[in-house]
Amino acid sequence: MVAAVLFSFSLASGDAQMATSVIASAGGQASSTNFVVKSTLGQSTPIGPSASTNFEMGAGFWYQDPVVPSTIGDLTANLAENDILLEWSHAADNVAIDHYVVYRATQPYFEATGGDSLGGTKGTSYLDLGAAGDTLTNYFYVAKAMDPSRNLSEDSNQVGEFDASLDAGAK
Repeated sequence: MVAAVLFSFSLASGDAQMATSVIASAGGQASSTNFVVKSTLGQSTPIGPSASTNFEMGAGFWYQDPVVPSTIGDLTANLAENDILLEWSHAADNVAIDHYVVYRATQPYFEATGGDSLGGTKGTSYLDLGAAGDTLTNYFYVAKAMDPSRNLSEDSNQVGEFDASLDAGAK
């Protein structure tokens, strides 16, 4: 979808007025249009009141992308001292990948949901500090890709970290 944002700005009697029009190429209406107008006229500056008539104008149009990113299929977990290093390949999306979200649980075959993430990263790796070494707790991980419209991919393949204690047996 391509949108044209038209606006006019006039300054009359010291009052700023703005007229806006949004035209979508598909003939629909915009769900959100945001305009910001800033003026330096009469505002204090480090050297006193401003006499400038410079204006900064910005317009924003939000397009909600309905397509979710591809699912990560090659998540791996590797031991790095007492840390777990998670790595995966880039996911694909019709717009872009904004970041990746990593989920961790103590039970296998868990379902990752939006509010219980371990953390996020812009890259394709994540270091879970201090996660290895506790024989009473095992961790399981999945990763998801997120695009700029906040669409989350499906869960990646699941990987796990298992700690075992090796004790000398009786003779």
